[in-house]
Amino acid sequence: MPLPRLNSFLSGAEWAAKGPQTPAQRFYGAYATAIKESDLTNHEKHQFYAKDAVFHNQNGVDYYGAEIWPWIIKLFGQFARLEHDFIAIWELENDDGTVHLIAQVTRHIWAPGSDINASPTVSIPLSMICEIGSSTAHGETPEGLQFYHVWLYWDTYLLQPYFPKDSIVFSSVNVQKE
Repeated sequence: MPLPRLNSFLSGAEWAAKGPQTPAQRFYGAYATAIKESDLTNHEKHQFYAKDAVFHNQNGVDYYGAEIWPWIIKLFGQFARLEHDFIAIWELENDDGTVHLIAQVTRHIWAPGSDINASPTVSIPLSMICEIGSSTAHGETPEGLQFYHVWLYWDTYLLQPYFPKDSIVFSSVNVQKE
């Protein structure tokens, strides 16, 4: 099996100065912008995720296809504000035309009731590994791409002082099936 090829590397400073440079990076940038919006219901469920996509959450829970966007709405709807600082983005091209994008990010979260104009309540490093490929959705998707697999790694333990124990962010069960 041939190894993937490094297609691109951007530091966070390059991302901030130049913006995303490839279709997969522009797709990922559109996603990062969308999830920090205050009203996530403005986006189509399948705009970013393929119908057979799998999202592997850090709590050991997998979400599938149509479950993913409603879960994201619930998850990020808990936060008063959300911002991201990109540290580094690696893009690997696979022989089948898909891309693995690896993002190292700092996620800044404002807890409910906090001043969204002040410093974040908590900042958490995260890594996200994404398999991105051509869209199979009807209608437009950013850059004609969609996520097929996502692996998310972030330390939600750092949120414990600010969120109830039964908060979605800590759930070790698929909240879409409850």
